[in-house]
Amino acid sequence: MSQEMLISIYDEIVKVRQLLEMTVKDKFEKELEKILTTKERKIVWALSDGLTDTKTIAKKAGISQRAVQLAVKDLQIADFLVVEKRGYPRRKFDYVPPEWKYKAKKEGKQLEQGAKGAEGNLSQA
Repeated sequence: MSQEMLISIYDEIVKVRQLLEMTVKDKFEKELEKILTTKERKIVWALSDGLTDTKTIAKKAGISQRAVQLAVKDLQIADFLVVEKRGYPRRKFDYVPPEWKYKAKKEGKQLEQGAKGAEGNLSQA
């Protein structure tokens, strides 16, 4: 296959993904909100990028590491999150709703929807 053809196929896949995201976004957020019932749990979701450990997530969310572990477990049961490396949770779908911006305690930095590029993107990580 030529590079031009691969680029064309990629562009079409991106269009299909965007259309699917628009279609399922609200339902996906509602399903997440069944588990992510507090601001702190939403911060756990935003920081679950596979690169940040539960201890750091707890510090930034202002909650105990055990509370993070419980949120991670609930998200794993719902099949929204995986832990491939012990203590480093990763969202299966790299999406953080834009309105879930919160200031992380002790860091004084605004969360920019967790991992870079996660805002408004429902792509599978």
